[in-house]
Amino acid sequence: MIHGFDTTDEHAATAALLVYATYRSRNPTRFKASVDMWARIERFVKDSAKRSKTLPAFIEALKPRLACETISPRWMRIGSNGEVPLLAVHDAETGALREYVQIDDPDRREFPTKLVERSDARQTIQRLFSETAWVVMLVRDRIEREKPAEKRLTAAVDAEIEGEAA
Repeated sequence: MIHGFDTTDEHAATAALLVYATYRSRNPTRFKASVDMWARIERFVKDSAKRSKTLPAFIEALKPRLACETISPRWMRIGSNGEVPLLAVHDAETGALREYVQIDDPDRREFPTKLVERSDARQTIQRLFSETAWVVMLVRDRIEREKPAEKRLTAAVDAEIEGEAA
């Protein structure tokens, strides 16, 4: 499993993450769930990939089609919070490196910019274009696996709100 998707193909997982994050970040009042929604998403993904040479260009092409104003970091988690960010501290007078300070914030939001930059754009876009149905199936599978947890969280939040109102 890579990036939360049931595949061992790094390029397919990266492609699925981009589609997933854009879909989940969409404005649900402007792009509503419908009978043909996933067929439309497949067409949008294929068309966006066809016209893109880079992954950032793909994201820019897909966002308006899915009514996504901005991509929320909530949907982009890939586990990079395990990385230990370091801040280089330099001597004020000489400018020489004095030490590294570890900045550890477990609540830090994730933006997989490194993932996008390190990915082989050509291969990932190829997956998006020629294996569109597979990429969308990976996205749909992850969403289905997340539904039970979302239902429990929604029920817990609703119960808490009702408890506060009483």
